Amino acid sequence: MSFVWRMIAWVCGTAVFLACLAWITVNATSSYILREKHPVAPEAVRAAAGPAAVAEGRRLGRLYGCQSCHGEDLRGHPYNADPTRARHRAPNLTRVAARSTDAELAQAIRQGVRPTTRQALWGMPSASFATMTDAELAQVLAFVRAAPAGGAREPSDTPGLRGRLAILRGRTGDVVRGERSAPDLIAAARAQPPIDLGPQYAQGRHIAATVCSECHGSDLRGDRRERGPDLVVVGGYDLAQFQRLLRTGVPIDGRDLGEMSEVARKDLRVFTNAEIAALHAYLRARAANEP
Repeated sequence: MSFVWRMIAWVCGTAVFLACLAWITVNATSSYILREKHPVAPEAVRAAAGPAAVAEGRRLGRLYGCQSCHGEDLRGHPYNADPTRARHRAPNLTRVAARSTDAELAQAIRQGVRPTTRQALWGMPSASFATMTDAELAQVLAFVRAAPAGGAREPSDTPGLRGRLAILRGRTGDVVRGERSAPDLIAAARAQPPIDLGPQYAQGRHIAATVCSECHGSDLRGDRRERGPDLVVVGGYDLAQFQRLLRTGVPIDGRDLGEMSEVARKDLRVFTNAEIAALHAYLRARAANEP
C-alpha cells in the first residue's frame, strides 16, 4: 500500500474513531442528565368532587393547554415527529391517573418531576403550572380523574441525536437551541416572575403567570424559543380589542398571528369576561410601568 493510501486510511480511521467517541460522550452525558434525580416536595392537593368541579377543571385544562397536548380525550397526542430529536407524544393521562395518587399527579404537574423515580419531565410546561393555586389544581385533577381510562400506553420518548445535543445545550444556557428539564425551567421562572403591581392587579398577574408565560416568558418580556413577543404590546389594546384577540385570534391590524391566533380560537376563547378584564388591566398597567 502506498504512503498516500496509508494516510487516507489513517485519516478515515481517526475520523471514525473521533465520531464514535463524540457520540459516546454525547449519549453518556445526556443519559446522565435524563436520569438525574430531583427533590420532590409533598403535595396535599386532592381532586375536587362534583360535576361543577369537573366542568371547571375542563375549562382550566383548556386554558392551560392540557387537551391541546394530551388530546381531547386525554389519551395521548403526538407533538413532534422528528426522529432525530425525539418522537414526542404527550402521555395518556387516563392511564397515568389510574396508577397515580392525587399527590403524585400534583407533583408531576406543579413540580415537573416523576414522583416514582424523581426524574425530571421534559416538554411539560410546569414552569407555568407551578403558579396554579390549590383550588385550580384540585379542579384540573377532577377533570383528569373523570376522563374514562382507555387507549394505549405510549412508550417513553428516546431522544435522537439532535435531542441529546439540545439537552447538552440547555445545560450551557443556550435558550433557543437548548432543551431544559421542567425543574430547571421552574427555577428559572421563579427567578424572573411577572412584575408585581399591587393587590388590585393580583388576579391579572396570576392569569398571566399561569396561561401566558409558556409562550411569552416567565416575566412576560418575550420568549425567543417560543417566539412570543413582550406583552408590553397589550398596552396598545383597549378592552374590546383585547377581548376580540383572545376570543378570535384577530389583532388590531387584522393579520394572522400564526400560533397565537390558533391558540386563541382553540383554547383562550374559554376565558370569562372577568378574567379577560383582569388580565387586560394588569398588562396595561405593566406596559405603563415599562421605561
